[in-house]
Amino acid sequence: MGHFLNHLASKARKKLRLGHSLSELNVELMGKALHFRAPALTAELLAAIQRISPQFHLRGDESSRRFWELNQNGASWGEYVVLRPFLDRLAVPSRVLDIGPGLGRSAIFFKQLEGWGQGSFDLYEGSGKATKYTRAGPRFLDSFCGDLPALTALLEFNEIEEVEIFDAAELGGSLAGLPGPYDFIYSFFAVGFHWSIEHFLDEILGLMHDRSLGAFTLHDRFQDLSVLDPVPHRVVVADQSWPRGRSSRLLVLAKSDEILAG
Repeated sequence: MGHFLNHLASKARKKLRLGHSLSELNVELMGKALHFRAPALTAELLAAIQRISPQFHLRGDESSRRFWELNQNGASWGEYVVLRPFLDRLAVPSRVLDIGPGLGRSAIFFKQLEGWGQGSFDLYEGSGKATKYTRAGPRFLDSFCGDLPALTALLEFNEIEEVEIFDAAELGGSLAGLPGPYDFIYSFFAVGFHWSIEHFLDEILGLMHDRSLGAFTLHDRFQDLSVLDPVPHRVVVADQSWPRGRSSRLLVLAKSDEILAG
């Protein structure tokens, strides 16, 4: 009986906090150039957001649409600011891989950067009806909670071209079937966050050439970096757009120390 009452209380609290205020966002990141644009939050899009990002409690109104738009754009800016010193050591990447793009905010953001729009982007994602992932945990080959139709719709809404979506289910949950090598491989809040990087490292390195760069969000529970000892890498801290004042760790890796120097 107590468990049931706690469940009802939890649902009630969630209902009370439905919606978000712009005051919750990082002011500096919120004020940067808008590269990601959000369409109206339809019931279908809200369902996709809730499944992929259950931390959001959005409504189908303009206030929630604007909050989500600025949050997604600001999150990408926070990552780019700390990655730029490494990216500036490379030529503008012509081939990019996004592992677990969700609804495409990072791919849309990078595609809008000067010079990046002409590059080809491969997005590795799978549709799923339920979330099946942990925090810095084991790898599940069927752990897909994306929404490929919604992802496609967001890319089209933002007029993004030269993007190919690879269905993870069709590749058996493996990265080995992707047409590498890539100049830049990244996974924000997917590989490294929900699944420890160690479970993907060999496949990722197999998709990189000597001057490639990789970037992956690390969950706070992931502390043992010894698996990365043979691989040149750095850990940097990126500001998050929401909740305000929070930050996240990014693992940056390469096959060459030169790319990470400085």
